[in-house]
Parts: sequence; structure tokens; C-alpha cells
Amino acid sequence: MAVSPGGIPAELQEGITTFLGTKKVLLVLSIQLQVKSKYDDFILVLTPWRAYVLPVMLPVRVHSSFSFLEVREMTVQEPSVVVIETDAASYAFRFMSLDDLEQVVVHVTMSLKKVFPDSSLGTLLKNSPPSLYERIQQITDSLEEVLQSNPGPCGGFSETYAALCDYNGFAFREEIQWDVDNIYHSQDCREFNLLDFSHLESRDVALSVAALSFNLWFTKLSCKDFRLNQEISEQLLYMLSKSVTLEELVLENSGLKGDFVQRMAQALSSHPNSVLHTINLSGNQLEDRGVSAFSRHVEKSPKGLQSLSLARTMLTAKAGMSTLCKALTDNKATGFSLRHLDLSGNPGTLAGDDISNLQSLLQHCHSLSHLSLAGTDCPLDAVSDPCPLLPSIPGLCEGLQCPWLLLHTAHIPPWQLFGALVHGSHTSLIHLDLSKNVFSHKRVKTISPDMKEFFSQACSLRHVSLAGTKLPADAVRALLQGLADNSHISDLHLDLSSCELRSAGAQVIQDLIPDASSISHLDLSDNGFDPDMVTLVLSIGRSKSIRHVSLGKNFNIKSKEGLLDVLHRIVQLTQEEDCPLQSLSVAESRLKLGTNVLLSALGSNTSLVCLDISGNAMGDTGAKMLAKALQINTKLRTVVWDRNNTTAHGLLEVAQALERNFTLKSMPLPMSDVAQAYRSHPERTEEAVHKLQSCLTRNQLRQTLPAQTLRLQQGILTTSSEQMVNEICLSVQKHVDILSTCTGREVETDILCAEEAIRNANLSVSILPLLYEAGNTPYQNGKLQHKLECLTEEASQTCSREIQ
Repeated sequence: MAVSPGGIPAELQEGITTFLGTKKVLLVLSIQLQVKSKYDDFILVLTPWRAYVLPVMLPVRVHSSFSFLEVREMTVQEPSVVVIETDAASYAFRFMSLDDLEQVVVHVTMSLKKVFPDSSLGTLLKNSPPSLYERIQQITDSLEEVLQSNPGPCGGFSETYAALCDYNGFAFREEIQWDVDNIYHSQDCREFNLLDFSHLESRDVALSVAALSFNLWFTKLSCKDFRLNQEISEQLLYMLSKSVTLEELVLENSGLKGDFVQRMAQALSSHPNSVLHTINLSGNQLEDRGVSAFSRHVEKSPKGLQSLSLARTMLTAKAGMSTLCKALTDNKATGFSLRHLDLSGNPGTLAGDDISNLQSLLQHCHSLSHLSLAGTDCPLDAVSDPCPLLPSIPGLCEGLQCPWLLLHTAHIPPWQLFGALVHGSHTSLIHLDLSKNVFSHKRVKTISPDMKEFFSQACSLRHVSLAGTKLPADAVRALLQGLADNSHISDLHLDLSSCELRSAGAQVIQDLIPDASSISHLDLSDNGFDPDMVTLVLSIGRSKSIRHVSLGKNFNIKSKEGLLDVLHRIVQLTQEEDCPLQSLSVAESRLKLGTNVLLSALGSNTSLVCLDISGNAMGDTGAKMLAKALQINTKLRTVVWDRNNTTAHGLLEVAQALERNFTLKSMPLPMSDVAQAYRSHPERTEEAVHKLQSCLTRNQLRQTLPAQTLRLQQGILTTSSEQMVNEICLSVQKHVDILSTCTGREVETDILCAEEAIRNANLSVSILPLLYEAGNTPYQNGKLQHKLECLTEEASQTCSREIQ
């Protein structure tokens, strides 16, 4: 503890230390404080964030104290007298020396600098003699350089938090300090997640938010599924009005109302230095009142938003959705700034045929990469007049027909939703979600060419979902024809599940899917394809690009023979040599024992990496078949198989099979079956779950396979070339035995060649496990890998030639 030159009795010093307890004492000075009209002797004690004025007596007590955050200004009245003005009172201190005065001024200035980086000595210190000001300025400048080079973990967040705790008289939560200084800082995390502190009292969470107001480290604040009360909301609004580094704000399903958004819009409008560009308020009941106020801010925002999510916010069509879309359109910056727009889960907001404001917005946005209008009842074929986007003509009388205007618009057809996308973001759009909508509110006779045009011109699409949207067959035709004509995109995820396509849609898919080479993932679940599944599977087999297909809920086939035929077609598809299919889902199909057809083929599977057979009620018989397949198959990496009425016995069989499988990496715990099995046989179920988890963990960490596993699971002894080579060798040996009874030089030459071929074949078989082992060992050198591949190819060709 520092001691002033004036000296303080040792007993009093000990009493001060005991009185302040755990508080860190930085400076203790003998001073005089003006009380009424005279100066009395006191002791001034400075801690990191507070000053204490103590009478010179025992027992120690506090005369007065103030937080440094309360200080407004410091005025030098005499060479050794400083008046400190705070929010609550004024303190006139007379110091024993100028050095003491300088120490106090420097400490207060630097404490404020840590919390408010833009504060300065010039705004705090008034009426100071030039020489004194220069000395203090030199000291603070050098200290500020040190502070800027090393502000502390996460921009000194913990010090600011400690200052606010002291200012508000709340307990300092070391847990918050530890998490930020250690977890956040060590991971270089710039996202402050309120869920990390949701177990604390609301005032502690509120103070942590307040500490972000002037923090220069964190750029994102997030909160999901945690209700924010008024205390926290007030600090959020203050933080939004002050922060100059916050770029992203995520307050999803946080219990916010329309009045919060109104005040948020006011806070952002009054803060020109805000850099906030991402706002997610999904899941809050903002209603039209809040969104209308927010729209006014959005319309005038000079920089425009990059990402906006207002999903499930109880908007209505006109006052909410239409107002928002118009405000975004009217802001010229939005056209090139907006990249992510999510308005999903607001039923009825786009139900009318007039969605011109939305279409104008989509035509206006040229950088949009993510668009979700799911569950808004948006009619995909709705048409609007493009005229509203034309600039208004000053002085044009109302009702006057302008020949120029008529000529200008005569060649422009009415826009459909896809037409707006063609004119707007067809080059940038990556993710398009139009699920759970309607294609049209009226009977469709013809399909607008806009749909085909958009899918033929899209340059960046990776995900398109029309799930749950009833599509006419001609709309599917336009979509697939457009994709077939598109040479820009690949690896597209197309979700057409639950679109009620039925036989008409199946026919279109059969005709066009082989040519749509941009599609890699195709979801056709729940479309009433049951009678058309055989031909549908055959058409998917003709595609050379589809790697994942979902066919669940399409197996309601009355004839057992018909169902088995479809399943055998699927098996045949996966076993073709050039089959590109890597992932198959038949989830929720109630196949029951029919699932065994798929499982029995897994032993020789060489293509499927992922299989989803959940929801098929295959029971323990299916579990046994899965267990057998897993002991042989080495290609599968993921299996999903919940909701199959599997008991503890079936779970344990699969778990035991996994002990001999070293390649499966992921098997999500079948929670539904595990919960059911646990009621009847808790101990066996626990054993099965433990084995499943331990085996999967082992596989995820393992990089090489045991020798026996290499021979058995790679199919060397069961379904691969070794068995074939052995059979050919036996056949050749029988012929050699027969020829050995004959005489003649030619016969002897043939026998020698045959024996040499048998030796070479046996040598190749013995080398094959070593090659497999080398292939499964992580390699460091590309040349070694290349040599191994060449050696394998050469051995295979030589063996084939000699056996022939």
C-alpha cells in the first residue's frame, strides 16, 4: 500500500486496510476537505474505481465517497486545491503537495479512459496552470500508450464491468470476469452471448451488457430463447446508442415487444457512428407497430443493412410486411448492401395477389444471397406491374396519359416473383426458401416463363426449398428445364418434399431429372409417388450428379410384391459400379420387414456413405440385420435409425456389432427407442448406449484399421476380388493336374506358364492387405501416395492378364 510523504499513523493505516477488506487500495493521502467555510483534515483513499474520504480517527468510518464514473470535471482553484464535480456533489480538496494533486488527477483521468476511450484530459481538467497541465498531459499520454498497446483481455471488458459494479453498488461477479478473461479471450471470441450468463440475476446480466457500451473488442451480441426483462432491455438500448464496434445483434425469441423496437429505432437513428449491419429479431411479438417504427429507421439508414431477420414476428400484410418492403426499397443503399433477408413464419403477410412492394424490393436488391419467405402464404405466380419502379415525373397532372410513359412501359411484361429475382439477384442468390407457401391463389392455366428463366440464369444457387408448396406439374417442368439449361451452378440442394406432385409430377421428374446435372441433393419425400416409384428410381439412376436422395413416405404400396420390387430397384441402383449416390433416406416410410431388403445389401455396398432408415418400425429383426451389415460394411459413415420399435435387445445387438466396425463415424442416438426400451430394461439399455457411444468415439479418433478388419471388412474374403482369384486359381490348378498326365513340349510350356500365373496371383492376394493398410494410413507425402496407386493398378493389370 502506497504511503504519502506526510505520513499516516500505522494503526490508522491498518484500520483502513481492515475496513476496506478485499478492495484494492492504490493510494492513501493526507488531505484537507472544505466543509462549509473551512478546511478540515481528512484522509483520501483511492481504489481502482472509487475515492473514499475518511476522518482522521479510529474506528475508521466513511465521511463520503464517489465513483470515478460520476466525475464531470476537475477544476484547479489554487496551486494545491482541486474541486471535483460529480453527479451528486462537489468536493474541494487541498493537497499537501503538487505531486499528490498530480497523482489524484492522473488516476481519475486514466480510470475514466479505461471505460470511456474517447474521454480526454482537456475535457476533464479546467483552469489548470499551463506547467501543471503539461506535466499531467505527459504522464497521461505515456500511460495511454501503454493502455492502447495492452488494454487487457477482450479490450478491458472486466475492468469496465468492475467499474460499473462499483458505480451501481452491486456485487462483482468473478464468474463473468473469469469467463471473459479466459474463455472468450483465449478463443479470440468477438461474440458476447448472454446465454453464457443466463443463470445469473438479471441485474448482473444487465451490467455485463452495459459494459459493452464503450467496449472496442466485441462486435456481436447474441441471445436466443432467453427472456430479456426491462432491466436488461434498458441497458441494451443504451448500449445500441453508444457502441461504435457492434456490427451484429441477435435477439431471437427473447420476449421483446413492439415498444422495444420503437425505442431501438430511435437509439440507432440518434447514433450516426453506429456500424450495426446485422439485426435478427426473429421469434419476438413485434407486431406492426414496432416494425413500422423500425421501417422508418431502415428507410433513412445511410449505410443500409446487410442482414435482416424478422421471422415469426406476427406481422400483417399491409401495415407490417408491405411497409417494411417499401422502406427497404426506398433506401438506395439497400440495393447493394442487403445480403440476407428472412421474413419467414409470418402467415398471411403475403397472401394477397398484390405483393408489388416485395417484388420491387427483390428487383432492387442486387447482392441478396439468402432469401427466406417460408410460411408467408406468398403466391409464387403472383404478377405485379413494373411501373411503380419508374421514376415519377415532376409536374405530371393526375390522370394525364403520358405518351412517353406508355411507350416506355409497353415492352415491359408484368413481373412474377421469379421475374423480380431475375432482374435483381439471380447472380448472387445462394439460398432460396419458398417452402410452405402456395403456387397460386387461382387455377393455373399457364406457367410464367419467369420461373424457367430464373433457374436457367441463376449463377450461385446452392439450396432451393419448395417443400410443402403444392406445385402443378408444369411448374416442376419449368424448374427442371431451367436447371437443365443452367451451366453455371452445381452441387444444388433441391427440396421438393410434400409438394403433392403425385403421378403427374413423377412423370415430369422421370423425363427431366437425368438432364438436370446441377442437382446433387434431391428430396422427394411425401409426394404420393407410391405407384410410380419403380420408374422414378430408374430415372434417378440415370442421373450422374445426384449424390443424396430422400424418398421417404412414398412407399404406401398395397402389393407386397410391388413394394419388394421398388426396394430391390433401390438396391440395384446403389450397387451399380458407376453409381454416384452416396446418401439415401427412406425415413418415416413404415417399411417394417421390407427394411431388411436394404439392410441385407449393405454387406456388399460400395457407394452409400449415409443411410437414414428412421421411422420404419423394423423392430429387433431389422436391428439384427443392421448389426450383421455393420460387421462387414466399411463404406458407411453415418446411420440414422430411430423410431423403429427397437427394444433393449436390438439396441445391444447393434452396439455389439459396432465393436467390430471401425469405420462408422456417426450414429445419432435413437432417443425415441432408447427411452421406450429404458422403461422395460434400464440396465441393458444403459449398456447398449454406453457401447454405442464408446465405439463411435473410438472410430472418430482412429486413423488406421486392424489387420483382421482390413481383410474381413474391406470385403477381401467375402465379396471382393480375392475370392474370385482363389476360385480361378483352383480352376487353373485342376486343368494343370489334368495336363500333367500328357506329354509333349508344348504341354510342358503351358503347364509352366499356368503355374507361374498361379504363383503371381497368390502373391497379389498376399500383397493386397498391405496395400489396403497403406491406403488407410494417413500419408504425408504425395509422391508416396502416387507410387502406391500406380503399384496397385500395375498389379491388378498384370494379375488380370496372366489369369486370362
